[in-house]
Amino acid sequence: MAVQPPLFRLPRELRDQILAYVFDDLEEPRVQFKHHVARAQQMTPPYKDLPALSRASKQLYYEATLLFLTHITPVLSDIETICWMREWLSAFSSDSAFRSIRQLAFRNFHGPDQIRGYELIAMCPNIRFLDIMFGDEYAHPGTVPTLAIKSLSSSVNAYESLDNIIAMHQLYRLVDIPKLKGLHFGFHDWDSKVSNDRARQVMAWLRAKFQAQKRHVQIECKQMWYNFDDEDEHDACCTWFD
Repeated sequence: MAVQPPLFRLPRELRDQILAYVFDDLEEPRVQFKHHVARAQQMTPPYKDLPALSRASKQLYYEATLLFLTHITPVLSDIETICWMREWLSAFSSDSAFRSIRQLAFRNFHGPDQIRGYELIAMCPNIRFLDIMFGDEYAHPGTVPTLAIKSLSSSVNAYESLDNIIAMHQLYRLVDIPKLKGLHFGFHDWDSKVSNDRARQVMAWLRAKFQAQKRHVQIECKQMWYNFDDEDEHDACCTWFD
């Protein structure tokens, strides 16, 4: 009969405390999961993106990877990557991997990517931070996504009104994330003069919704980091308290 290594003879709670020290000082907390992994015919774990500890044994793969997920921000590029991530996390028992996720980043949040993205967010009940680029970096600015929304106006540019932006990107779903503490957002190809005005309107709308729930959420708009006047400087990064 094989004898377990000393580490595995410790209680799980104590093992987790020991393993957690490995990830306290991660040099690169953002992990860009590769496209070719998502496009594989069969779901395979992203071994190249996991720490060496997760590859040491099957038991450490399941235990250390959960801790790794609590410390990183998975960066998801498209619908294929989002669907692959969901399938990979589902391979862990009792939704433990979904519950381990604290942060997520989406490079494209538009149409089908947005639908699957919100589904993934809803499956991760402990999310604290989101980094979202709304729209499609490969499409013309203001293009209405394939997600049909009847309430959109018939304007050529879907970003022409705040109501369009709220409807098109379902911003109300962000307010429903129960443990959210931070939100960074931006819009692909916002180069027009109305960009800062729209950003201020979106931030004001989000602020009002979170304040109504008496919640403290830090919100930053990426458009306003690099292109703001004196009036914008305060709005670019705001923290709201109860």
